[in-house]
Amino acid sequence: MTLTIRAVYEGGVLRPLEPLTLPEGETVDVTIAKANPGGSPLRAPTPEEEDYARRIKAAKSLDEMFAVMETAPPSPDYPDDIVNRLNESRQLTGFRMPDPKPAGGESQ
Repeated sequence: MTLTIRAVYEGGVLRPLEPLTLPEGETVDVTIAKANPGGSPLRAPTPEEEDYARRIKAAKSLDEMFAVMETAPPSPDYPDDIVNRLNESRQLTGFRMPDPKPAGGESQ
């Protein structure tokens, strides 16, 4: 039987956060791994991401920060640009954006 539980280390003892369905005196093997409540572990930042973070932190005004944000490097986790993908899909399916409303709200 394999059972994965979450526990807290307090006063030199691991305390399970939920009751265990084990008989008293049962001997078990324990593997310890730090909990990652956000999901999978973070990958190391790329040099471009580190430079971007440094420039964001060094910004002295919102205008400077916004200018830096315009130069954000693409994420290696998401190599595709969603806007380009949407536009490709629109072209392939023949989708046409609706015409803008005429000025003054007049109908034609």
